[in-house]
Amino acid sequence: MTEKLDVAPLRGMRDFTPIDWVFRKKLLAAFDKASTKTGFLRYETPVVDSYELFERKAGEELSDQIYEFRDKSDRHLALRPEITPTMVRLYMGLKESLPFPAKIWSFGQCFRYERPTKGRYREHFQWNIDIMGEADVSAEAWILFTAVEVMKELGFDAKDYQIRVSSRALLSGFLLKIGVTHERHAALMTLIDKKEKVDAGWLKEEMAALGLTTEQIERLFTLLETHDAAEIGNLVGSENIDYQNLQKLFSFAEALGYREYLQMDPSIIRGLSYYTGIVFEAFDTQRQFRALFGGGRYDALFSRMTGKDIPACGLGFGDGVIRELYTAKFGYPETYEGVDMIVGYYDESLQKPAMEFVQKAIELGIKTDFMLSVQNPKKFFTMANKRHAKFAAYLAPEEYAKGEIAIKNMQTGEQKNHCLTELDRNFLP
Repeated sequence: MTEKLDVAPLRGMRDFTPIDWVFRKKLLAAFDKASTKTGFLRYETPVVDSYELFERKAGEELSDQIYEFRDKSDRHLALRPEITPTMVRLYMGLKESLPFPAKIWSFGQCFRYERPTKGRYREHFQWNIDIMGEADVSAEAWILFTAVEVMKELGFDAKDYQIRVSSRALLSGFLLKIGVTHERHAALMTLIDKKEKVDAGWLKEEMAALGLTTEQIERLFTLLETHDAAEIGNLVGSENIDYQNLQKLFSFAEALGYREYLQMDPSIIRGLSYYTGIVFEAFDTQRQFRALFGGGRYDALFSRMTGKDIPACGLGFGDGVIRELYTAKFGYPETYEGVDMIVGYYDESLQKPAMEFVQKAIELGIKTDFMLSVQNPKKFFTMANKRHAKFAAYLAPEEYAKGEIAIKNMQTGEQKNHCLTELDRNFLP
């Protein structure tokens, strides 16, 4: 006896039903429209790539989460945990043919073996935008401008979310200023990245265990909990180049019309150590969910992976948390997309003329479904309702004899006959 099929996807994985695609279509359209209108070029890379490619970039933060395997040729391969490493590989092969600086974007599936939580899965799709070859803060400003445009396309404004901005370089410089040696910075950054998830007392104890004095810890916490730009300038020194870069970013945001979306927050670190300068994360204003998107400057990544020094910055925007936020504000779609018209016919002798009618309708740009077999009128109109058709066209012998087809408005119930062969875009009653 055949075992019953388990219809649920694996833990942390998802199916996307026709109803899910109503939202996904809207999300993809927002990514596409915003990326295109701000000058980014689209690319795609394979989901499977060399394990070494991801290992070079991942470090300890991601190595344990990579889905890895060996193929039949004994090559060590992996499902990509993120898009950036494959983007670096692609860019290094294409850079001579791309405009410089290069602005590129992608939307692809990523896999990480981690504990699933609300808005986080073991597979997810992610929108990535990156700018390579520009060291000025205008690159970060343009990246964030494009992300804000995506959110506008989806119906969100500054009341719904804020982008919290910081600088790893600024924090590193401040640590040196208060006497914390460079070799302890990486461990401290890892601790600071946990700040909102753990008790402050525990965090301070861990900092002390790294050798920080009570004074150093208090001075560090003062910075981390300060959100006023002028006060941050007083703490780090207004002449500090990294502080000036942050001020420059806010100035550019003002010029581009999204200053109200930004908030200074020195505690934003981003978990991955390859970030070198400005970093940012976006959160809903009610703080119900994880980060919507995040990114920053990663000038050291190309050097780490390729030996070439190329300034770069970028952003990753997953499809999980934005779905939760969209549902909270607008509600999730409850049904799949409908069609403009569905076409049926009374018997097999009418199948071909019905097909010819459908072909003309589709050629006019009318979204049309077609019954592939004979349906009696009752069954056909039941299907028309289930298919959420605006109009139902039914070809019966009496109408066909007159060269006509009956078309019913499924909302009003009004029905009219129409010529089978003379169609235009406005032929529906």
